[in-house]
Amino acid sequence: MKENQNEVKEEVVVENPNIKVVTLTSPIKKDDGTFLNEIKLDYGKLTGADMMQIDEEMKVEGHAAGFDSIYNQQVCLRLASKASGILIDDLLRLGVSDFAEVTFSARNFFFRS
Repeated sequence: MKENQNEVKEEVVVENPNIKVVTLTSPIKKDDGTFLNEIKLDYGKLTGADMMQIDEEMKVEGHAAGFDSIYNQQVCLRLASKASGILIDDLLRLGVSDFAEVTFSARNFFFRS
């Protein structure tokens, strides 16, 4: 039997659960002069060493509890910075809704099912 050569094969696209892309509602200009329209957060590249570094940074900056809770906004900010490669100072320029989307994605990453 001859196969149908006109048969269309369906391409399956699988999303990586470790990557979250946030399209900014209010793009920002970074310190280096470039503009950000979206932020790609790759949580798959984070390691235990990154978590320990965040804990140490928090303690050095006077937060005695360090990485005490995934609900701590400073912790979420640092995780988002490491996952995106974007400086904390640049993330702090985000509008409040974009900032919440970026930092909450860090928190929510740990609660995905």
